[in-house]
Amino acid sequence: MVLKRQTVWLLTMLSLIVVLSAYYLTMPNMQDQEALGEEEEPGNDLEMNMDDIDEEDVTFIEIEEVEDVLAEGDFFSDASSVNEMFDTIRLRRADSRARLMTEFMEVFHSDGAASEVQLEALDRREALETLGQKEENLEELLRAKGYDDALVIAEENMVQIYVKADELTNVETVEILNLSRDHLGIEEIRVGYQSEN
Repeated sequence: MVLKRQTVWLLTMLSLIVVLSAYYLTMPNMQDQEALGEEEEPGNDLEMNMDDIDEEDVTFIEIEEVEDVLAEGDFFSDASSVNEMFDTIRLRRADSRARLMTEFMEVFHSDGAASEVQLEALDRREALETLGQKEENLEELLRAKGYDDALVIAEENMVQIYVKADELTNVETVEILNLSRDHLGIEEIRVGYQSEN
């Protein structure tokens, strides 16, 4: 079956809408934890330690129970466990990014597009690919640190990190924040956890 370009574009946009809708539906159910860090002077050590963070400045995000998330909409209707939920989000993110990369390459190879537009499309594709690789590397690093699973969702100016754990201490949170800053270079970071229960 051969799909027309408009059909592929429409399916791409619909899947992107589904992903973003699920994201915004689940956001009110989470407590935000943003990385609180002051601007460091050049030459100072960039590592944060527990002395830099007050107990009241740190809150933890816990993804609501899977059943609560499933009740929000059809996005997770095929996910019956935390593992499947993480995998579903990861697969849909990869699918959405693959489609965006394809669109960027179509613009790049387009004869009718201006050279500036073609170069911008190529740059955006490469930036998206690099961001995806950094996310995967950070997820692997967090799993190597002992977490059962990790999900990193990076955008241009914000990163959300969810780990599968029964609880997350302040020390572990600071370690995740530092790893994220080192690997992604993004300052606004939210850290959360989800237990199997």
